Amino acid sequence: MAKQTKGLLVGRYQIIKELARGGFGVTYLAKDTQSSNSPCVVKKLNPQNADIETAKTLFQREAQFLSYLQQNRQIPKYFNYFEEGQDFYIVQEYIEGKSLDKLLEQLWTKPKVIDFLQEILLILKHLHQINIIHRDIKPSNIIRRDKDNKFVLIDFGSVKQLDPRYLSNRSSEYQLPLHTMIGTPGYAPIEQMEGKPGLNSDIYGLGMTAIHLLTGTHPKNLKRDEQDDVIFPNGVDIDNLLATILTKMVYCSPERRYQFVDDVLEDLNKAIEYSNNNNHNNKTTIEPNNGFISPNEITGTGNNTIPFFIPDNNETQLPPIRTFLKVWHNPIGFIAVGITLVSLELIYPFIRPLYYSYQGNRLLDLRQPEAALEQFENLREIKPNSPEAWKGRGDALLSMGSDFRALDSYNKALSLQPNNLKTLNNKGKVLYNIGKYEEALETSNKILAIDPNNAEAWSGKGLAYMGLRQYKEASQSFDKLRQIRPDEPKIWGDIGLATEQLQGAETARNYYKLALESYDLLVKRKPNDPFAWTDRGYILQKLNIPEKALPSYEKALEIDKNFYAALLGKGNTLDRMGKPQEALLAFNRASEIRPDDHQVWYNRGMLLTHHLQKYEEALQSFDKAIERRNDFSPAWQSKGLALLELKRYSDALAAFDKAKNLEPKNPYVWANRGSALQLLGKPKEAHDSYQKAIELGFPPEQLREELEKTKV
Repeated sequence: MAKQTKGLLVGRYQIIKELARGGFGVTYLAKDTQSSNSPCVVKKLNPQNADIETAKTLFQREAQFLSYLQQNRQIPKYFNYFEEGQDFYIVQEYIEGKSLDKLLEQLWTKPKVIDFLQEILLILKHLHQINIIHRDIKPSNIIRRDKDNKFVLIDFGSVKQLDPRYLSNRSSEYQLPLHTMIGTPGYAPIEQMEGKPGLNSDIYGLGMTAIHLLTGTHPKNLKRDEQDDVIFPNGVDIDNLLATILTKMVYCSPERRYQFVDDVLEDLNKAIEYSNNNNHNNKTTIEPNNGFISPNEITGTGNNTIPFFIPDNNETQLPPIRTFLKVWHNPIGFIAVGITLVSLELIYPFIRPLYYSYQGNRLLDLRQPEAALEQFENLREIKPNSPEAWKGRGDALLSMGSDFRALDSYNKALSLQPNNLKTLNNKGKVLYNIGKYEEALETSNKILAIDPNNAEAWSGKGLAYMGLRQYKEASQSFDKLRQIRPDEPKIWGDIGLATEQLQGAETARNYYKLALESYDLLVKRKPNDPFAWTDRGYILQKLNIPEKALPSYEKALEIDKNFYAALLGKGNTLDRMGKPQEALLAFNRASEIRPDDHQVWYNRGMLLTHHLQKYEEALQSFDKAIERRNDFSPAWQSKGLALLELKRYSDALAAFDKAKNLEPKNPYVWANRGSALQLLGKPKEAHDSYQKAIELGFPPEQLREELEKTKV
């Protein structure tokens, strides 16, 4: 519990005056007596007519989000969160300036409103990319900062994130009623007031704020026509383009409204461009991808380019030509070359390694690992001790499903460059793939010792714990990952997997639903990303909606007909839908693309066994899976089951024994082993195997008859 000293909160914060009071709290201007962060704002939880647990949850959530978002310069910095007695407090940056509700005396001009919209839209873009909805955009929650006249978005007590902790029964500490009404009447749209906000609920609030600034009319008094279009008063500084944009921001129906911030920015820029062309104004527009360098900026013409270095897709050798070489740009800086005409033959020793590295990585990006492998092999011939060559070789082999060869390459790369985090992360993936979970965990921990916030390492750690069946630890790792990368949809699926093992499928459904919502947003932003469509299909399978999963996989295959993961997912989905022949075609195609991956042969064998009863052909598939990964216990067990169907009981027992040695705590292996022993006329050994299965958790009622038959 916090300590109080001579009227100071936690012996530190001196209250100067009250700034504001609302339904969930009181905001004070305060002095931090132990830090340079002074003056500061202290918010005290003080719910009046609100449920205390809901208010407390919102307050804790505000502290969490401010902590995560404080790198944004137009959101108040987060300093502290503490409890004193029965009260809860947040300490954050004090923004010197005026809130917009104090700047409504005069109507704002069109250029001023457009500048305002652009700034706030870029803040919302940052929030929405990580699935955070502010839910209370209004003039009093936006401050124009004195020092730079920038607009700052404040009051995150109403934010809603797609966070499963608030939807599940996992912890009463974080539960929030799904239909809690949060928002300010007039500025909040209907769906938000009903407790169902979406990303474009913030767009509505911002549009209403802009209209209030432009017209002086409070949203409650705003007039609309029969089509729900805004009727703007006379004498307002507005043109048809801006009026159309603002109207689309505030349609009552969320379907008619702008769906994404980027869409609003794009239309605003068009309006500005049109205005500039007519008024000869050279105002710079803000692109939707503001803050990132576009490819055109990187590869444009000029003295900083190398025209000969980007070869044709099918080119594998540098052409023996003469060309101009002006300036080479590398990660260190610019190296000027004082030669106008340079023969490439004279600089091959310098260019070739860079060329092979570039080509290999480019081909990996194009999902052509076989061609990429050839380039990294070329690099390895020239520079046998190049860690980049060995890592690239490992990346290509990993993409091809050659896990053990990839592991050898990563080990070689790490012997040359021991602390390369990307190589370590990829090595961890291979170790997970081949079932070496302890080593995968050790690798992730090594990375986190170097970089405690490495998202890939936290993901690897969570997966390793999953492999070790330590689901609580896996959940904790994924929760840490969620804090680092809340914008990554895959995290929700991983948390769902851990939760499914800990608390059952029904509880996990909340996480899978949130994963699906995130993937729905992702595929709208990246409609040509086969990874996003494939992962979305997997989540729909986990939600037991295979008929909706199938179109996702097919969309991925429209983008890339050879996309291995989508073929595998399509095969699994068709199998579940009772279409085994179509599923087999998908698995066959996947096995042609990646013949070294044990998973496709295993899935194919399972299909042939359980749905097509082609046991001999299934055995061939299981043997191919085992050839590629001899320690894959499920393949040995499934091989044993196929052999039982073929009445080859001794061979089946040998397969089950191999599976037992690999996975001694798997009750199903022991139960199947008992069946083989019983069929071989060894009742005592069969009885012991059945008993072992029950000890390990096999349902005893399912073995009651077998136990009676084998009792000696």
